[in-house]
Amino acid sequence: MQRLLTLLILFAGSVLYAQQELPPLLVMGRIVSASDSTPVEGVVVSCKDPARWSTSNANGKYALFLMQKSGLVIEFRHPAFETKYVPITKATLVDTLRLDVVLKPKTNELPIIDITSGPQTVFGNWTFFVEDFMFVDENRMVLLTFEKTLKDAKVLLVDNQQKVLSSFDVPVEAKELYRDYQGNINVMCVDSAFRVKVVPPSMVILLALPYRDFCDRMLPCVDTCGGNILFSNYVEQYPAFSYFAFSPADTTIRKLRYVVDGELLDSYNWEFDFLKPKDRLYARKMEIYTGIDKRVIAATMTGFPSSIYYTPLYAPMFVKGDTICVFDHYVDTLFLYNKNMELIGANKIDYHHPKNWKEWDRQIHQDEITGELYARFEKGGYYTLKKIDIATGKITGEYKIDNPWVKHIRIRNGDVYYIYRPKDSIQTKYLYKEHVQLS
Repeated sequence: MQRLLTLLILFAGSVLYAQQELPPLLVMGRIVSASDSTPVEGVVVSCKDPARWSTSNANGKYALFLMQKSGLVIEFRHPAFETKYVPITKATLVDTLRLDVVLKPKTNELPIIDITSGPQTVFGNWTFFVEDFMFVDENRMVLLTFEKTLKDAKVLLVDNQQKVLSSFDVPVEAKELYRDYQGNINVMCVDSAFRVKVVPPSMVILLALPYRDFCDRMLPCVDTCGGNILFSNYVEQYPAFSYFAFSPADTTIRKLRYVVDGELLDSYNWEFDFLKPKDRLYARKMEIYTGIDKRVIAATMTGFPSSIYYTPLYAPMFVKGDTICVFDHYVDTLFLYNKNMELIGANKIDYHHPKNWKEWDRQIHQDEITGELYARFEKGGYYTLKKIDIATGKITGEYKIDNPWVKHIRIRNGDVYYIYRPKDSIQTKYLYKEHVQLS
């Protein structure tokens, strides 16, 4: 009888243990080289099921946050070392696992640029987040960073070896970095703006700008071409705008292209017709008083530009070499102008009408060095870049970014850069890059 009672107690305990929910597992450790025991940076630490990954820092340290299950296998991959797989076959109630790894160097190592694929860490630090970035030159870049919130942001000047050369505190709450048409890097803040100035040899400072003048005179400008300043009168709340070219030499202004969403403009104007008589009278009086069209006033009164029925226009302009490209998505045409502001081509485009129209992400990115243009698409959180041939308006290839929900995508010399933080990770936001290999 005593033996039977003991067996029942053990069986009940094992059932209770099995029913306990396994805690998330934090796998962390240090990765060193087998040849000289030095830390290995940039090792991609990943697990396919569940799909998680991280990278080792300059000290060879890494951390990977996993949901426990039996049969976990962690992969350690680096282009200069042999790939290593470490199985974790037994799930436990422990929430932290220390796993130090020694990697063997490859004997037939090739140049990294030839064999590296997937995301590479450009800059990352476990003590602060990278919010935005801009390139200063081939060897340096400006980073907008913060430790807790953007209310205590800092601007860093760093080199391509992840060394911080200089830093400067942003005095107010920051939002993002913005490069104006003159090539200057600016910090856009809440109701203020600051110019980022790099003082030789390697010191960064911020200069306050007159915010209202900056918004009125700099933000509308797109680029320059043939000695002309290209700008627009775009307003997000109105479904039509024009591109212009301003010549500083003789102060003349020339209109290049009028962009309008005809159907949306009709709906916009109808708001006046549906107003109550007293509201229509008020709109007419405001037109006389302000000089603003009564239909614009009526749409503002009803809140139409903020409704689900209104979508802001997206018809961007880019300069590639001496060619000005205007992507008018509302007439399905790419208009090309030369440096003399003369129309030299009009190619039909249809990439913005995919089979699943929701995939078109209403964004076009330009390579900062080569000038190549890429339309951006999104599906399931993953972005795909599709290269546009401006000579035909057709898509010539595409590349899918490895990580989901990345921020601040920029393309430079064939590489796509972005900000990303792995899901369910204790890692901060890092700056990554991938080489664009078109398929």
